[in-house]
Amino acid sequence: MTIHQTLKQLRKSRGISQFQMASILNKSQNAYSMMESGRSKIDAALVPDICSAFDISPNELFEYKEGYFQQEKSAVYTEIIRLLKKELDKKNELLMLSLQAITEFDRVVEKNGNLVSFLNIVKNNLVNKAAV
Repeated sequence: MTIHQTLKQLRKSRGISQFQMASILNKSQNAYSMMESGRSKIDAALVPDICSAFDISPNELFEYKEGYFQQEKSAVYTEIIRLLKKELDKKNELLMLSLQAITEFDRVVEKNGNLVSFLNIVKNNLVNKAAV
């Protein structure tokens, strides 16, 4: 696909008229029509304005294929979501392990607390028997 065809396809896919595009580029509709049809060259100085109008990069402009960038963005977003989910799953697993460790720690502390109480009772009984 030539740059001229790309320009036309981008414009049409965005629902922009030739008149609107010509206005954005500060050109007459006739001058824009000639650029789009390939009867005149596209001035390199217009590339930033063209890219801005279509919200794309120059690389995207020169490699444009209908639906390609939407699919590419979708694939990137899907991968980002997959990686974020993987990270969240790891963090969730760590939280679950931490919760289990805290629960076990509380159980051990409770047992040790009961043991300390028991030992204090035994000690007090021994001290009381020794005093008698």
